[in-house]
Amino acid sequence: MNEKIQGRHRQRKTEQSNSTDPLLPGSCSLCRGCRASSSVSAFTFCDSLPALWQSGRRAFRDAGLTALEGFECPGDPASAGLLADTLCRELRRQEPWYVFLDDLHLMPDRRVAHFLCELAARLPDNVHLIAASRDKVLSGDQVLRLGGRLHRIGAGQLRLEGDELAAYAHRFGAALDREQLAELQQATEGWMAAVYLHLQALADRGTAPAETADIYDMFTAAMLRPLPPRRQKFLAVMGLADEFTGEMAQFITKEPDTAEILSDLTAKNAFVTRLPGGGYRFHHMMKACAQRDFDALPPQEQAAYQARYGHWYAENGQYLQALAAYSKAGRWDDALEVVQQDAGILLAALRPQQVLELLDRCGDQVLMEHPTALLVLMRRMFTWGQIPRMRQLKELLLESVRRHPELTDRQRGNLLGECDLIESFLYYNDIGAMSRFHRSASRQMTRQAVSIQSHGSWTFGSPSVLMMFHRTPGQLDRELADMDECMPHYYKITGGHGMGAQRIMEGEAALARGRLNDCAATYKDGQVTASGGAQVIGNTTACTSSTSTTAAPIRPRAAPAR
Repeated sequence: MNEKIQGRHRQRKTEQSNSTDPLLPGSCSLCRGCRASSSVSAFTFCDSLPALWQSGRRAFRDAGLTALEGFECPGDPASAGLLADTLCRELRRQEPWYVFLDDLHLMPDRRVAHFLCELAARLPDNVHLIAASRDKVLSGDQVLRLGGRLHRIGAGQLRLEGDELAAYAHRFGAALDREQLAELQQATEGWMAAVYLHLQALADRGTAPAETADIYDMFTAAMLRPLPPRRQKFLAVMGLADEFTGEMAQFITKEPDTAEILSDLTAKNAFVTRLPGGGYRFHHMMKACAQRDFDALPPQEQAAYQARYGHWYAENGQYLQALAAYSKAGRWDDALEVVQQDAGILLAALRPQQVLELLDRCGDQVLMEHPTALLVLMRRMFTWGQIPRMRQLKELLLESVRRHPELTDRQRGNLLGECDLIESFLYYNDIGAMSRFHRSASRQMTRQAVSIQSHGSWTFGSPSVLMMFHRTPGQLDRELADMDECMPHYYKITGGHGMGAQRIMEGEAALARGRLNDCAATYKDGQVTASGGAQVIGNTTACTSSTSTTAAPIRPRAAPAR
């Protein structure tokens, strides 16, 4: 059997010396077959929602679609719904479109599966959503709701058996009889990747992998160990990245002939793929085996490579990846610099426990050397409802200011002023109390706040400014006056974040009182003010069309417990 395979394999190498192996493990023949007549988009999955979002936008861009360029990663149901509407509108074409999502099991955030189910129920008929996962990702309720829209392909359909296994072996170049095919079936259980590696080992070395070897041992023996030591180390180091470019690989590995290495690997190795945008990606089995080799490196060498990863990611705005790399390297000062640069935007995608663990590992002494990062973390703790930890961070900030007398008055004022701004959120939705903190911050600060970015959502997903800040029956006029007095101070220190909010609230009040003309004029003024401050008005309860506007009773929102 071994001699037959080796002979046929030599012949196949002569015929296909410049091509990669057919029917690669992990590839999707459906996507390949439909590329000629329709467009295909593919996501690369890891365990970070923002990283997934970046990869998804890149995939759509490579397919010639730019509809997602103006979107940030959806963080609430309203933005997710707007994204679904946009996708449905942009993908409604004459030709079929296939959106392929690979390795869905790597994304633990359940919101992803929920969004995909909502999207699948609304997509036009020409769009087909294909998701691949090793684990069960849909709940029974989601499967039931999708009904006939869902077509499942399970393990039974994916295993190679009988004639399928014989056809695969033939395409590989192995002429096996029934007895030999039965041995191959028993050894691999019909899994395509295992079959591929089994045949590769037989062809290259004339021996089959040990019966006790798992598929990763088989992969390592067949695909990694035959390579020169430098290539093995290159794969071990670059296996940490989900995707990478040649420039990134040269920066991380410091190999001068990186381009030649990558060209050789993509030509001869079925598990290193060149992406449409020019980058590279390892098959998940290659990554897993490369990770084993990386873990075997000396700890100091591992930390040095992780630090390079952190630097590269930070310089390219991939802050979550940078934070993870610096944390693995034990570079806590660099990790906090990344927190400051991110300003809490991508940090919001992490689980609170992950950030709390980061704080514990940094320690108070290191945290106090990064007061601006403390502000960002205070703001994030408030959003997550971690109020006691937020107050602890405030005390560290005040102690940090006391320990650094070399700070100028301007630097000290900016830190303490932004601290007041963040503390004001503890008094939501008492606009009068919040205004006292905003005025204090405005007096002290000479720069824009770091922890609040002007392009973030001002209403935190609420459909109404009036619903947020009207709290006492009979006091609406006073609350409107407080908004007029408060908001200019807030705009000054946040770069116009929420610009026009007080006019929107005034328009909603006019709507609720039945003054439709005043509502239309005031709401329009709010829109103009918002656009002048580079803000966008989302869905609110006010409406400028008198034909669709109805008056509604004013129901004040109760003050939350503090």
